[in-house]
Amino acid sequence: MDFKPSLLADLGATNARFAITEDGFSYQNAKELKISEYNSMSDLCIAYLSSINASNIRRGFIGVAAPVIGDVITFVNCDLEFSQSELKSSLFPEGLKVVNDLALQAHAVNFLEEDELECIGKKFLDARGPRILVIPGTGLGMAGIVNEEVVSTEAGHLNIPAKIKKESLDQIIEVFRNKTGRMPTFEDFLSGKGLNFFYCVLSDQEECSLTNEEILSNYNTDGVCLEVKESMNYLYAAYLRYIALAWGALGGVYLAGSITNSLLFDIDNNKFRQIFEDSETMNSLLKATPIFRVKPQDLGFRGALKLAREL
Repeated sequence: MDFKPSLLADLGATNARFAITEDGFSYQNAKELKISEYNSMSDLCIAYLSSINASNIRRGFIGVAAPVIGDVITFVNCDLEFSQSELKSSLFPEGLKVVNDLALQAHAVNFLEEDELECIGKKFLDARGPRILVIPGTGLGMAGIVNEEVVSTEAGHLNIPAKIKKESLDQIIEVFRNKTGRMPTFEDFLSGKGLNFFYCVLSDQEECSLTNEEILSNYNTDGVCLEVKESMNYLYAAYLRYIALAWGALGGVYLAGSITNSLLFDIDNNKFRQIFEDSETMNSLLKATPIFRVKPQDLGFRGALKLAREL
């Protein structure tokens, strides 16, 4: 049976990444559009397809930064909503598959090559068991992989425990509680908005004077940026500890995305693992759990290719 050309899409809360595949094994014409510049999901898809003069695309495989629990998809961190049935009827009558964006990317994890991974701390050989993929961005995404099955979650919305073993984080949590009247979730902090908030609190500024990129790159020359990076990494490792224990993730903790790459650049890997393994009761399990930084930046397209081959 001939493979039908298909649209591949990976939508976060800020950017929509599109490509097409002609064979289910490779993709072409990758482009990124700003979600805020379009009024609907249909407009985004049509704008992309028009930009590459594609008129024969009748199937779509789309990852969205939202829970997929019914026909209507409502994004968590941006003003975008659409009906799957309407989108299929109007643009993709030969097949439409919509999944959570982290679930989409998690479909690529089992196919990663060894040279596409950087081990954080000691190297583990032949690690087996459930795996988890974590990606901080506009929000904080997490998906699980058990054998070949991918499980989407909203684990970024777990509340941060009231007491953290780092003084600067206690200060930041208290400021957040005073401003919002609630405890922060991990997504509130381990995200782009979290970087901004950390810098404002630690620099005692009402408005952040630096971009997130500047905060993450100026740690060698700006003491506040260094403290932001160290505090974020502490919380990141602690979050991974909680999630790895909940999932029994002996197959590995996989970390991806541009924020991850910046946070983990030029750090003490052993210190990061010490925070991750800091459990009085489950230290031995955590010591046996590998952590990997994923080097490729196209997990969404790779996961969509897998879905396209299966439909």
